[in-house]
Amino acid sequence: MDPASQPQSYTYPASPAELRESINSFLNERPGSQLRAQTQERVRNSLEVIQKALDEYGSDGLALSYNGGKDCLVLLALYYSLLPPQPSPESTSTAAQLLPSPSIYVTPKHPFPQVESFVDESAAAFGLELIRIPVPMKAAFEDYLRRKTGVRAIMVGTRRGDPHGEGLRTCQRTDHGWPDFVRVHPVLEWRYAEVWEFLRALRIPYCELYDQGYTSLGDVHDTHPNPALKRESGEEGFRPAWQLLDEDMERAGRGSDKKEREAHEHVKAGLVGNADT
Repeated sequence: MDPASQPQSYTYPASPAELRESINSFLNERPGSQLRAQTQERVRNSLEVIQKALDEYGSDGLALSYNGGKDCLVLLALYYSLLPPQPSPESTSTAAQLLPSPSIYVTPKHPFPQVESFVDESAAAFGLELIRIPVPMKAAFEDYLRRKTGVRAIMVGTRRGDPHGEGLRTCQRTDHGWPDFVRVHPVLEWRYAEVWEFLRALRIPYCELYDQGYTSLGDVHDTHPNPALKRESGEEGFRPAWQLLDEDMERAGRGSDKKEREAHEHVKAGLVGNADT
């Protein structure tokens, strides 16, 4: 196995309690770097946002928008860790069982097979009641809310640096003309490096494409390995996503956007550092 790739020891937690214990250990350890300290603070803040949403809407009224990407995965792990403890083996009460969490996957027209496989795997591991609905997004959410009439809020893995993320608030109602629900953005303030610091510290499995140089996942026809991660010194292939140093280059592999095409040109012109770490 490539030493830069995801170790086989990355495994899903057996229960919310197990993950909660791992997160608590992560939060209680003395940070050895500024990045670790910042990530710990992000985790605390995000857990608070999710817990408030759970208190206000309940587990039946709060859904998760999930697509298998790294940001959604952080959100899913944090949410899962806050679910009520699983019953003891002796318990036979149906009410005591951990109920599947309502969630929606708005599928792109041409998804990566690796992403589809990972969504299936991770949704099962974290107990999602996942409903797949194809794009466009507005129609997908309308369809989802018709099916899940009790859902009043949906958590989304959008970060501040994402397209259209600048003006978002942690919680806000959808814009006029969209289906009416409250959008909750628990990981809004997370930075790219913090996402990977958390996932790798907690050893949470992630989509294999991130080990192949992809840093942002979308449609198979407009998503490519990030050129900023291309290996040097005659080596073939790309370094893993977590080795990207310049977070402004996160979406450089998404070729459909003008800004992203410009990012490709910056790499070609040698304006972006590409040192190995």
